[in-house]
Amino acid sequence: MSYLTKYAGRRPTFGLVSGGRNRGARVDERVLLNLPGFHGGAYVRVFVEDTSAKRVKRGTPPEPRVRLRIADCDDEISLWFEVDSPQARRNSLHKIDTLLGALHRFRDALAAEADLYATRSSRKEEPSCRI
Repeated sequence: MSYLTKYAGRRPTFGLVSGGRNRGARVDERVLLNLPGFHGGAYVRVFVEDTSAKRVKRGTPPEPRVRLRIADCDDEISLWFEVDSPQARRNSLHKIDTLLGALHRFRDALAAEADLYATRSSRKEEPSCRI
């Protein structure tokens, strides 16, 4: 999500220790999506638990808590990511890579349309010649 965070203001969540990391988390952020002055509570919430200090119990490694939420005003989506099998890990990484690719393409298309709109809006219509 680092591509998106350079466009958003960062607001750390509660419980973060100095340096912006929550103990026991590889990432724990709630990033606001709108610029100051724009309405709505749009945000991205990312959390990946760090299980490096946890022990394997009964031959089963601890499964990390992984959360990705994207919200805009009243709507929120939560995506599920699993790491408990090689196939699940591959699918989880494929899911986030696919999402990042779609967001990159969306941003490029939005920027092109925003530029076109700005160009069209700044043009003053020239008076037509009537004979």
